Amino acid sequence: MSARAPHPLKTKFCFFIILSWMGLFSLSENLANEEKSSQSEGVAPNPADPIRGKEHWAFKPLLYSSPPPVQDSSWPQSPLDHFIQSKREEHNLPTLKDTDKRTLIRRATFQLWGLPPTEYLIERFEKDKRPEAFEAIVDELLASPHFGERWGRHWLDLARYADSNGLDENFLFREAWRYRNWVIQAINDDLPFDRFILEQIAGDLLPFEKVEQRDRQRIASGFMVMGPKVLLGNNPNNQKMEIADEQLETIGKAILGQSLGCARCHDHKFDPIPTQDYYALAGILTSTEVMERRFMLGQQRVMERLVGLGKNGDTLDSEYEKYYRERPQLISQQKQAQTAYDLLKKDEKAFQEHAKKHSSKSIAPLSLDSKLKKEERLQAQKKLLDQLKHRVKNPPPIPPRAMIPQDRSKPQDESIRLAGQFNKLGKKVPRGFLQVIGQGDYKIPDDESGRVELARWLCDSKNGAGQLAARVLANRIWYHLIGRGLVRTVDNFGRTGEAPSHPELLDYLAQQLIKSGWSMKSLVKEIVLSRTFRLSSEEHSEADGYDPDNVYLWRAHRRRLDPESIRDTLLMISGKLDLKPLDSSVWYLGDQATAVGANTNRRRTNFPNRSVYLPVIRNDLPEIFDIFDYTDPHNTTGQRPHTLVASQGLYFLNADEVFKISETIAKDKLKSPQESSSSDLVESFYLQIFNQAPSKEEKIQLSSFVQKTLQHFESQGHSNPQLGAWTLACQALIASSRFQILE
Repeated sequence: MSARAPHPLKTKFCFFIILSWMGLFSLSENLANEEKSSQSEGVAPNPADPIRGKEHWAFKPLLYSSPPPVQDSSWPQSPLDHFIQSKREEHNLPTLKDTDKRTLIRRATFQLWGLPPTEYLIERFEKDKRPEAFEAIVDELLASPHFGERWGRHWLDLARYADSNGLDENFLFREAWRYRNWVIQAINDDLPFDRFILEQIAGDLLPFEKVEQRDRQRIASGFMVMGPKVLLGNNPNNQKMEIADEQLETIGKAILGQSLGCARCHDHKFDPIPTQDYYALAGILTSTEVMERRFMLGQQRVMERLVGLGKNGDTLDSEYEKYYRERPQLISQQKQAQTAYDLLKKDEKAFQEHAKKHSSKSIAPLSLDSKLKKEERLQAQKKLLDQLKHRVKNPPPIPPRAMIPQDRSKPQDESIRLAGQFNKLGKKVPRGFLQVIGQGDYKIPDDESGRVELARWLCDSKNGAGQLAARVLANRIWYHLIGRGLVRTVDNFGRTGEAPSHPELLDYLAQQLIKSGWSMKSLVKEIVLSRTFRLSSEEHSEADGYDPDNVYLWRAHRRRLDPESIRDTLLMISGKLDLKPLDSSVWYLGDQATAVGANTNRRRTNFPNRSVYLPVIRNDLPEIFDIFDYTDPHNTTGQRPHTLVASQGLYFLNADEVFKISETIAKDKLKSPQESSSSDLVESFYLQIFNQAPSKEEKIQLSSFVQKTLQHFESQGHSNPQLGAWTLACQALIASSRFQILE
């Protein structure tokens, strides 16, 4: 008897449940509705069908929704507050009070600068009783260069920024810092997001009026070169497809919230992206060159493409590369010239034989003229020898240059690769975009890659992907400011991601972004000035029981500081932070950022500057980055992981850097005549580390700890028991969750 086949609906339901349990699949209402529709028609659904895919919420046009009415009309202070309050009332959730002024300004400075507020800024805000007092502070924060350092880092996570290639050989990206600093400046200048994307994807192809503008745009296009690449033993045709795949996945996730790379081998299993669309986009990127042959470690290698900057940049770069291409020959010519000189001194016949066998470039013509005196012949050969020695010993300096792509001399459409294998070609696909969104009126010229058209299509809110891009960007901004995305899967707006918790609010924010001319600062300001941003993070047992994940924002989300904010804050409160920006922080490293064998020349982490300028060496991140959930620089990361593990607590208790900073703070406090009593010292420590005064109980507790520790050190003959006791007290405060968690 044959086994009875399971019902197809039951099989699919079990499959979805298993994937959901594994955290790999999220059953959204949209997906369920699409499945029901397909079953009612009696047709097996094709998830890659771009026509049916238009019904997915992310690909639908933005819907204008006026702020909904609410029962408690006194609470909202902005249109977006109405959307939040309406959802809370729909679920009968309470609205908590606003947080206090000190907590609010600490929250704002960390979110906009990645730094704690100074006591002066706090006191100024507390004394300012005007209704617009907070707005004035926010404007000040947005106008500061520290805003670009904080929010530029968010984009660098998406751009998979690093100062080295990573993977097999991990060569240094010596010029990557120029792209990093361009991103920071662009954010500070509030470069409209559509222009921000255009310059990164096609900046090298855009018109310009001055060389400085050309160079800025070229540097921006380093985005296309920045990804990791397998360099060793990689077939050039395979490498070309791998690079295009990495670029597509980056563009897809960073701008559209879509995993495009899944369609490389077959039609996408979940999202409306057929393989044909993948290779239509891939043709644009394989028509772009990001690699070149350059001299590296004694031989010509395929490396990231570099182009000279400035008026004579191309000439200087050509001369630099020419020198290193010819250097082995120069060294050989120098040796031959030295031998010729030595032979001419001693043996005319041997000299003549040597001259016949070796390059004429190593033999001075006058040295061969037997009619001249020997001294004159020797002098001529010595002059040539000295010239060769000088050229070998004095290479041209590294010219100013940057990582810059270029269109191939003959752009062409790409063939579908059967099963994703680079050497198995299927039909050729015209270069183009995603069918689920539409091509608009864009036509790619035969003699161009299509990068300009792609960049414009991505942010075209009328005829391209701009409405989806606006949703993705608005959701990212909300996530960074509030702590949870309206779409929780910030990098995945496809069917395997989650549907928005507040869809009308998401569309409202996306529309605000487009209306403002794609101003990121404008949307940041609107969210920060909302009452939602001011919420207290206090607990509420009934609300927590109903909505433990705080999806409907009945309170503010608590968050642990990211590693950059932890490090920068430690330096700042100890008075050691240098707020000047940095250019290169890898200038001292060799061509291989992590060499094979004993890696004695490692990246430095002792720069006193902000952490955004620290070296990002793939496969060798600073320890504090590894411990506290830094981004993975090999991949596009819109949402870093969040872990709570023992090694994080142990870092604060055992790291030399933390102890030294604690000792520095304690020394400064003990020298201050204003803090003479134990109570004064405790209050001063709390204000400096937490931006909050201690409660009466906290004062008693820390004073008691210091007194007991002081007695212990005195009994042990400690050289400076008072400094030792207060150092440990400071370290204990830094190691506490109160320092690490943003309320």
